Amino acid sequence: MLIQAISDQRSLAEKYMTSMELEAKIREMERSRKKQEKVVREVSEHLEECECETERSSEELSAAKEHAESIAKITPELSQQFLQMPTTIEELEATIQDDVSQANSILDMNRNVLDEYERRQKKIEDIAKKLEADEEELERRMAEIQSLKDKWLPMLRNLVAQINETFSRNFQEMAVAGEVSLDERELEFDKYGIFIKVKFRQEGQLQVLSARHQSGGERSVSTILYLVSLQDLTNCPFRVVDEINQGMDPINERKMFQQLVRAASQLNTPQCFLLTPKLLPDLEYSDACSVLTVMTGPWLKGASKVWSSGDSWGTIM
Repeated sequence: MLIQAISDQRSLAEKYMTSMELEAKIREMERSRKKQEKVVREVSEHLEECECETERSSEELSAAKEHAESIAKITPELSQQFLQMPTTIEELEATIQDDVSQANSILDMNRNVLDEYERRQKKIEDIAKKLEADEEELERRMAEIQSLKDKWLPMLRNLVAQINETFSRNFQEMAVAGEVSLDERELEFDKYGIFIKVKFRQEGQLQVLSARHQSGGERSVSTILYLVSLQDLTNCPFRVVDEINQGMDPINERKMFQQLVRAASQLNTPQCFLLTPKLLPDLEYSDACSVLTVMTGPWLKGASKVWSSGDSWGTIM
């Protein structure tokens, strides 16, 4: 029994020593694991920093490339020269420094040339900035002009279309054909105008109203019809037409007078005065028309005395 107990005690001691060794190894491995994890974290952080640095360098490279290409386009000749340049940064910087030194040595021979170059370069930059600002201002003003034009031009076109409708209808009653159109000139607003085109004979085409194409009577007819066409679109207390029938043939004068009477006799239209030294006989008048005769001449003084006494015009004659 004693021998068995001693044997068991020895075996227990050996196992205890073995467990102590294993625990020491476990602690050592745990320390090693933590150390490796720290190394892994440091490597990961360094990797992230490298990736960020790589991305930043790529952006700087792209920006530098765009700037370089804006100054000088990459041509086949330049590409060939790039192939002959040094392949390392150190060699490139050394070559650049040599070229700068060589350029400075040339410019140092005449300092005024460098000063003049820098002055002109500064002036060019200032002009370029001003040009850019002026272009932006021009673009803004053009947008404002276009916005305003989009507001009033459709209204103007609509008014001209209404005038043309009335003018064409009235003109067909007196002549052959006529039309009114808007003469648009894009942004040259001072050159906008109205085209009045008429045709008094069946043959031929519509022609712009002018002294070159129409007679005086034809121009008078066209003018009065245009004024009549404006009546529905204008608001004024009265209108005065002075000797519009002068130079007209009797047929056109009679038609013109009928158009004028018809337009002036409509409801809610302004009063119209027609001043003329003569009128055709047997004209048609409406109830809205009044004829006022102005008496002048060498007998006016005598007539006034006779009328004041109650006598008639026949007494004077």
